[in-house]
Amino acid sequence: MSTASQNISAAILVRMKSFNQSIIGLVVATSLCAQVFAQGAAPTKPASGVAVGTHVEITNDGAAGGEASKTKKVMVFKDASAKADANPADTIDPKAKAIYDASVAAAKKVTSFDGVTQMKMEIPQGEQLPPGFGEPARFVMVFDAKDGNGVAGFRLENLKDGKPTRIITNKEDSTAVTDLTAKTFLDLGKNMNPVMEDVIQHFPRWIMEQKMGGEEEDAPKPVSFTLEPEETVDGTPCDVVRVVRQMTLEPQPDGDAEEGEKLVSKTVRFTETIAFARSDNMPRRLTESNNMSEMGGPPPSTTTYSNVKINSTIDPALFTQKMPEGFTKAVAPKEEEDEGAQKAPALAFKAGDKAPDFKLASLAGPEVTLDSLKGKVVLLDFWATWCGPCKQIMPSIQAISEEFKDKNVAVFGVNTWEKKDGAAKAYMESKKYTYGCLLAGETLAKTYGITGIPTLILINKDGTIAFAEMGAAGDTKKMLQEAITAALAK
Repeated sequence: MSTASQNISAAILVRMKSFNQSIIGLVVATSLCAQVFAQGAAPTKPASGVAVGTHVEITNDGAAGGEASKTKKVMVFKDASAKADANPADTIDPKAKAIYDASVAAAKKVTSFDGVTQMKMEIPQGEQLPPGFGEPARFVMVFDAKDGNGVAGFRLENLKDGKPTRIITNKEDSTAVTDLTAKTFLDLGKNMNPVMEDVIQHFPRWIMEQKMGGEEEDAPKPVSFTLEPEETVDGTPCDVVRVVRQMTLEPQPDGDAEEGEKLVSKTVRFTETIAFARSDNMPRRLTESNNMSEMGGPPPSTTTYSNVKINSTIDPALFTQKMPEGFTKAVAPKEEEDEGAQKAPALAFKAGDKAPDFKLASLAGPEVTLDSLKGKVVLLDFWATWCGPCKQIMPSIQAISEEFKDKNVAVFGVNTWEKKDGAAKAYMESKKYTYGCLLAGETLAKTYGITGIPTLILINKDGTIAFAEMGAAGDTKKMLQEAITAALAK
């Protein structure tokens, strides 16, 4: 699977619907109209949630596709009038749930998608969406045959009056854009950032979400499945299911909290009304809403899918382009010139530097120092139990620890900015992770200049840093395998 394929898959999950206890990264369709909103960490925790004034400053740590950290401020609930919603009418209709489950099962088996997608948003008065947002586009894609989840190739055709105006293709780390209106051709190579938002807007993300693992343990839990009146959408008879998911955001005090001020939790509810085609169990219309308006949450949106073909044979030639005769070659924007790209803050240490020493307590009992690990390749994974991206890569860290356990390699998770005593131990044991865990890594994180997690530090046998980077993009396991093998060979 190509790097671009991995990045698209990761970006869809992280930027469209990524939930955990302290962050709701719910970026709807495109960051052009996106908000990242969340319930943040405690005020002294500077990673993925930092309380500032009467807001919480939330950082998306850039886990997907090299995406840089992005920050959005949202309200912290302090007003006692913000009561948890009581919904005694919530119910699970077995027939509705069976229809939904059948669609999830069908989505996991999808090998290709070809259809016209269009998203509409009900934005607040006075706000504007960028030009082109909400317009229809034909999206054709094939999933990777080996992995089943990654994207082997795609083609996006922006449509005007049913005719293509711009074509974006990607295959094997090669992305190209043909603007049929301006008569320009742009070869982006591996750099998908300039077109990523357009791709995400039209990507059949519901299918991807089901293929990439379904419910995360910290995601809002479904509390209601109800059957709505059947409809015909795009000429196709559909069963309509309304799904409600719910989670409680625990309040955190902010810098302006008055002494004795009562903080309240907030029940957040996400509602999806999905019209599933009886012919293939796939969505033809997806309407989403939530009760987060006071938090600056996303506006209601409706995505429609028409002319849909599932699991059809797709000609691979659709995923590549050559510059048409008479067109002008455009120059790709530099990364730093891309307004949507923000660089993550640099760490205080880089590859080749001498790694700073440390002395940290471990779950195993005795303290661990870097000096005691001299002569070994050392992997440090800075993490916390409230960090969704951290937990996503922990199975890879476990696999690496098992693969290299007899090869002079020491693997440690460095629990950092944890909220509750004993949380690291409980989580490691619940997941049966056996690699080392160091505690209270805040000072070491500060020494390294770490401002977001997960952060991975690999230290050579001679005590120099092999690499140090924040975020977790692409295939973490493969990246670590190659880096550790190279470090052992030195």
